[in-house]
Amino acid sequence: MKSAFRFSVNGDGIASLVFDLPNEKVNTFSMPVMQELETIIDNAAQNRDIKIMSISSAKDGVFIAGADLHSFEPMTSDGKSVQDMIDTGHRTFDKLANLPFPTVALIDGACLGGGMELCLACTYRVVSDSPKTILGLPEVSLGIIPGWGGTQRLPRLIGLEEALGSILKGKPTKAYRAWKIKMADAIFPTEFFENKAQDFLKYCLTKEGKKNIYKRRKLSGLKYQLLENNPIGRYFLFKKVKKDVLKKTRGHYPSAIIALDLVENTCSLPLQEGLVKESKAFKDNVKTGFANAKNLIELFFLQEALKKESWVPADIKPMKISNAGVVGAGTMGSGIAWLLTNRDFSVRLKEVNWQAIANGFRSVNDIYIKLSKEGKIKPIEASLKMHRLTGSVDYSGFQHMDFVIEAALENLTLKHQILTDLENVVDPACVIASNTSSLTITEMGKVMKHPERFVGMHFFNPANKMPLVEVIASDKTSPQTIATAIDLCRKLGKTPIVVRDCPGFLINRVFIVSDNEILNMYVEGASVKELEQAMFDFGMPMSPFALADEVGNDIGYKVSQVFELAYGSRMPIPALLKAMNDRKLYGKKCGQGFYLYSGKKMTFNPEVEKLRKELSIRCKSFTQQEIIDRVFLLMINESARCLEEKIVANAKYLDMAFILGVGFPPFRGGLLRYADTLGIDYIVNQLKRYQSIYGERFAPCNFLLEKQKNRQTFY
Repeated sequence: MKSAFRFSVNGDGIASLVFDLPNEKVNTFSMPVMQELETIIDNAAQNRDIKIMSISSAKDGVFIAGADLHSFEPMTSDGKSVQDMIDTGHRTFDKLANLPFPTVALIDGACLGGGMELCLACTYRVVSDSPKTILGLPEVSLGIIPGWGGTQRLPRLIGLEEALGSILKGKPTKAYRAWKIKMADAIFPTEFFENKAQDFLKYCLTKEGKKNIYKRRKLSGLKYQLLENNPIGRYFLFKKVKKDVLKKTRGHYPSAIIALDLVENTCSLPLQEGLVKESKAFKDNVKTGFANAKNLIELFFLQEALKKESWVPADIKPMKISNAGVVGAGTMGSGIAWLLTNRDFSVRLKEVNWQAIANGFRSVNDIYIKLSKEGKIKPIEASLKMHRLTGSVDYSGFQHMDFVIEAALENLTLKHQILTDLENVVDPACVIASNTSSLTITEMGKVMKHPERFVGMHFFNPANKMPLVEVIASDKTSPQTIATAIDLCRKLGKTPIVVRDCPGFLINRVFIVSDNEILNMYVEGASVKELEQAMFDFGMPMSPFALADEVGNDIGYKVSQVFELAYGSRMPIPALLKAMNDRKLYGKKCGQGFYLYSGKKMTFNPEVEKLRKELSIRCKSFTQQEIIDRVFLLMINESARCLEEKIVANAKYLDMAFILGVGFPPFRGGLLRYADTLGIDYIVNQLKRYQSIYGERFAPCNFLLEKQKNRQTFY
């Protein structure tokens, strides 16, 4: 294997170790790479000429992305290889930490997982202020724990509270905050990083420099003394954190509790004892506590693959987008406008009157205010981004737009009018997209002179947070239009998945059968509490009733009308949903839906309970398994139809779409990965049983019947 490192020592005794993994865009640790690093460290330890050593990366925008996760794929089948990897990493980083001279990690780019643990084993850490510079330990989000010293060295460096936040949430820390919380000893402008870093190396060799760095690092303050520096404070800190973790994960992600317990049991021990316990905790949980890791690591690889998926021929290049228009300043339109301004696009927002424009501006600004209060964006930066937004009650300014997204109400006549008006105004090269959630792109595009430049871009509510965008192409949409929509999604920080055109596309078409079935069971006698508890215990992140209120029951009703017309007896409109719309119980936006909303307080609406009693045709009790089966077997059935109709390319992309779009629990690996754990016989037989009780909406589709006949799985 070609060397992954370049090592040199200059005449001043300053050694340089540069990580440059051959033929790769990022640096990662595999067993051979770790063994090579250990040999270099062993040799450096014998070199009496070295006064200080820097460790840097030759990769643009990446320091070290962590361990090569392929090393952990055989976790459940070959635990020994994983144990060897843990032992080698621990041994190597211990040697690094105990070198007879100081070491400095020069971090200019992403520094995650094992890369972060290497930096923690260094004497000092320096970061650049590049937006690409992030530091973190994401292992818990992959179903494992930091295994090369992260659970031990990070708390001792930045304190328990900050370290637990980093370890348990798995979210990376940006450069400035890393410096602020003492994760880094210095921060320099990325433009002058190399020169400033060399000056810092020399500064570290002075008595004054070393003294000042360690003085700044010292943990102090009343909060530290009360919470972390005494046993009683630590007891209450860990108790609160564990309560929060269990509330958030509901026990589905045991790696978080394993990491938390490990930190609690070792934080007062000498470092070396803690490191031994960390290594043991990792190896002891390879086949038990880390059972979720296989699915979560596979999802990581799938997400990486989606970043490279083009969906169009390689020679098709996206158009350059500098500015964009958004038609509609409601919940979705204002959310999309925020996304665009946040990524520094100039945005023109169009509505029917100035009050609607003002409401849209307020919604965009509210997001920036919230982010500013959370310290995620500087107020001056938020102000500059807000100034990229302008508004209009007509199409003035739209002639200059490169890309326009229609985000009006789900009304075909209205959308036809908007598309007609846009084509009369915008440049011939301008791409026009619709954020429709149910109407087909083909039907909408019938009024257009140039349907080849028309594409669907279905964002999910709230648009500023949800990571998925369904990109929908009709038979007439050009490859360049698709490429441009995909490119824009990625620039907005979203994950695009291209799906074929049909009513509801992929997510809403499949997800609505679960919504409908929840309402059916509620009318049949299931309580709100047992329905919500079943979904939470399964791993869904939100109450189905609260989600319906968040989206809007009026929108749900309009979408249901489209689906009943398109799919007939498979997706009849729930009688309860119609009754709620007749009484204007639209949801959170009007203060009443399934719940009554008063400030932050939510109480279930007694009016809905009255409607349920009026509509109830039977009153029965439910087991949790029956609730789960009726919801998710219907989703599996409809997903199978989508695969058969080639609405989505494959089972993997379908699974990722539901994880990103509706929060299907990642630890289960995806809807169809979950289907494979159930087995095709169970799925088909249960669907047939429910079909005999509840009717044709449970009839297993031909695709499933063929899989059963041929003994096939989805994966």
